[in-house]
Amino acid sequence: MSLIGLGMLPFLMYFLYAALPLAPLAYLFVKWRAYRDGGGSDPWLGVAVLLQYFWTLALQLALIGLVLAGAGLIGNKMEQEIKPGLALLSTGVIALLAAFFALKRLPHSSWRGQAWRVFFVLNLLICGLLALIALAAVSFALFTGKAADARLPVVALACFGGAGMWFLRLLIRK
Repeated sequence: MSLIGLGMLPFLMYFLYAALPLAPLAYLFVKWRAYRDGGGSDPWLGVAVLLQYFWTLALQLALIGLVLAGAGLIGNKMEQEIKPGLALLSTGVIALLAAFFALKRLPHSSWRGQAWRVFFVLNLLICGLLALIALAAVSFALFTGKAADARLPVVALACFGGAGMWFLRLLIRK
């Protein structure tokens, strides 16, 4: 067993089932904003939102892989954490690149910036929640005297906290 006792395949299935309903909601929100603001129609908006959704999923998989690989390097646990972490990281990076280059091939539209903003907020929410959970786990491990158990949550706090700050910076800048 790996990934904190879940196993790789059930973990990925839970991850996808939890994130799956977010794509139609993001599309409906962006489409509603376009109609509310009196914008024209964009025939590629649905495709762009779907690709941005896959970009978000791939980014989260890459971050989870980075957390596992980093925690495995600290704890010297090659089989349990480093190998699954590198598998998730490489899968996430490949999917990130594929979604990024597919998005670059779409024709330009003014509503794509609105869609990116929605997904930046979604990523900020996900990263912030995971960083908060990691902070709680670190605090719990330290206050119960089990500092050795804080290895994975500390790496998760650093990775998801850093990613959350990056998305916050992107949102504030725009």
